[in-house]
Amino acid sequence: MGKQMVIFALGQEEYAMPIEVVREITRLDNIRPIPQAPAYVKGLINIRGTAIPLINLRSRFGIAQDDIVASTEGDASVEHKLALITEVDGEAVGFAVDEVREIRVLDEILPPPQLVTAPFIGGIVNLPERIIMCLIPERILEREEIQGLRQLV
Repeated sequence: MGKQMVIFALGQEEYAMPIEVVREITRLDNIRPIPQAPAYVKGLINIRGTAIPLINLRSRFGIAQDDIVASTEGDASVEHKLALITEVDGEAVGFAVDEVREIRVLDEILPPPQLVTAPFIGGIVNLPERIIMCLIPERILEREEIQGLRQLV
C-alpha cells in the first residue's frame, strides 16, 4: 500500500513529505529575518497570529544557489514562493519550497542507496522521467536545532 505525499520542488529537484505531517500550504509574503540566526533559518512568518520559523530547505540540504539558477534556465530571480507548514517534535515549522507540484499516492518507495547518508532521506521513488526523494520531516532538523527554534518565537 502506498503513502499519500505532498510532492514539491526545489529548483528542478523533487521531494515529497507525508501529507499527514503537512498542516497547510501557504504563500510566502512577509518574511521577518532574524539577526544572527543560523543560515538555514530564513526568518519568521505570521500564520493567523502565530510566529512560525521558516527553514530554507536549499540551505539546509546544501543545495547551492548556482545549482538552482542553472537548473531553472538562467532565471536569477528564483526565490521561494510557498511554505509547507508542518509540525516537528510538537513545534510548528515552515519549510520554504519553490512550488508544490502535486499530492499523490506513491507506491514502491525504495530505501535510499547506501551512498545517501542524509538522515532525512527516507526513500526514493523512481518514476518514468522523474526521481522523487521522500523526506522524513522530523529528521530535517536536529533536536537541539528544534529547541533553538522554540526560543525564537
